[in-house]
Amino acid sequence: MKRPNPPARWRRPLLAIPIVVVSAVGAILLFLLSWGVLLRVRWVSDRTRQLAKRANRYARPIAGTRWGMLYFNLAALHHVGRRSGRPYVTPLSAYPLGDGFVLGVAYPHVDWAENVLAAGKCTLTFNGKEYALERPEVIPADEAMKAYPPLVKFFAVAGGHNKFVWLHRAVPPERQNLADIGAGDHARV
Repeated sequence: MKRPNPPARWRRPLLAIPIVVVSAVGAILLFLLSWGVLLRVRWVSDRTRQLAKRANRYARPIAGTRWGMLYFNLAALHHVGRRSGRPYVTPLSAYPLGDGFVLGVAYPHVDWAENVLAAGKCTLTFNGKEYALERPEVIPADEAMKAYPPLVKFFAVAGGHNKFVWLHRAVPPERQNLADIGAGDHARV
């Protein structure tokens, strides 16, 4: 009796591994896509928001680090409560756009967005570096999508994200004074 060739014996299980992995990734993507559509329903949005607040404490250690970049550019937003004055750190996805970063607002009423819009400034830890940000402005989706990679753009559009906050990098005081002097000289000419 002839024994089967060892590579032939392992070929079938080895081919099954990529199929299982691709199927699992596909199932996760479909789940996330369907959940994004369900976020348009208020009670689903409220429950998801409460769950995200609880999960934030587990995401904070990697937010803003190089490891956080592996999960949709997970950054750490440092902001101050508009009523309490308490400092907060919120992990969220940030994408560079122009002279700053664009942040997607996932739910209709998000505390961090209201806090940043009220204060007019915040700090963002992104890929291990801190950025002082100011002049927040709400921008339309088509302008914000310029910063998003294709896969993330797909989920943002499918999830109904239509509100984005664009934060500009703060100009250091010494550069601001030089800019004012330079602008004044040009105005006189």
